[in-house]
Amino acid sequence: MKKRITKIIHHIASLRVAIALLLLIAAYIVIGTLLPQHSAHSYYLERYVKTGPLIIALTLDKAYSSPLFIILLVLFSINLTLCTATTLKAQIRQLKGTFFPAVASSEFVVEGVDEEAVRSYSQRMRFNVVERDGEIRAGKMRIGVLGAAITHVGIILLFLGGAIGNMSSSEEMVNLLPGNEHRFEAQGFTLTLDDFHMTFDESGAVKQYISTVTVTDDDGSQRSDRLWVNKPFHYKGLGFYQANYNWASNLRIVERESREVVAEGLMRNGGSYFYQSNHLTVQLYGYYPELGIGHQQQPVKISDREIDPYYAVVLYQFGEAVGSYIVAPNQHIHWEDLEISFTHSVAYTGLLVRKDLSYPIVLASFLIMIAGLFISFYLYPRFLLFKEGKLYTYSRRNGWVFYQSIRSAFTKKE
Repeated sequence: MKKRITKIIHHIASLRVAIALLLLIAAYIVIGTLLPQHSAHSYYLERYVKTGPLIIALTLDKAYSSPLFIILLVLFSINLTLCTATTLKAQIRQLKGTFFPAVASSEFVVEGVDEEAVRSYSQRMRFNVVERDGEIRAGKMRIGVLGAAITHVGIILLFLGGAIGNMSSSEEMVNLLPGNEHRFEAQGFTLTLDDFHMTFDESGAVKQYISTVTVTDDDGSQRSDRLWVNKPFHYKGLGFYQANYNWASNLRIVERESREVVAEGLMRNGGSYFYQSNHLTVQLYGYYPELGIGHQQQPVKISDREIDPYYAVVLYQFGEAVGSYIVAPNQHIHWEDLEISFTHSVAYTGLLVRKDLSYPIVLASFLIMIAGLFISFYLYPRFLLFKEGKLYTYSRRNGWVFYQSIRSAFTKKE
């Protein structure tokens, strides 16, 4: 039973399992990079006609917090933990000053070396020296064997931080028009949307949407930055992510005789305005920046480029539909003594604001990984064995370079 458990543990901790999990994790990261995240489901269904339902079903619109991605991270963390645990005992044994590898079989040998010169060089270069049975054994930088384990710990902490972030983070959606502000009282600053615009590909589909924002602290200091899909903005523990966009259209109602503007303001798609004097409700069924007509004679949006804009409007009086219209900007709808129009539309942005408590853990994990990699690549163990006038060299990395440095130290230049 014990052997079976040991075999299972070694299989889970194997390099093959690690590579398979890494490939799957990399695939999710590529999807999260290429596919706009946190947009409305309608966006994926419109832009990705064939794969949109699959994207939503697999929560690829939230790739980094999807259940499948989290499961992959957990499995990889288990793999790394077991791999580290199974090799740590041997690595700790190699840290002892009495440990020396079998360097006598090394192909890197310097002949005709004086014993006293080896002893002097080893002490000068701070090797740990052990003399036994007429041999001189010297080793240094043994801590290098822990480089991989330290790197593994950093990676495990990184995944742990991601899991904590997914479980403890809080999110809210903030919709802003250019010039709008949003106050974050707890953090002591105000966010202003300075500008928002979209770019398009040749087919007319939205390629990217970009926001320029300014944060103003309570002490008056300011900082500006730009964010777009997959390029968030972080400030005082909050992450701002470009999540979606839409349009707000300016409704204007004018009394025909007096020419007085009795109502004016921005309205989102699907929104409505009730004008009590006439018991009239104006509903903006939809704004179509580039209008097309579908098979059932219904208006459809070809793209978000403002090439041929129109508004679909429905009027209700006393709760009953009394008229439906498709009008261009500033084209008037006459109803009783009123003149109704939509003058223009403005694109607004939806920013996902995320408070993530895992930032310190993630930062610590990166520092630990950097330390582990530095130890692995620069503080790797090096060993010398002097025996019968021959000096054997051994290094787990760059063995030939280490041999050449020793050789040049013990041979005279011609």
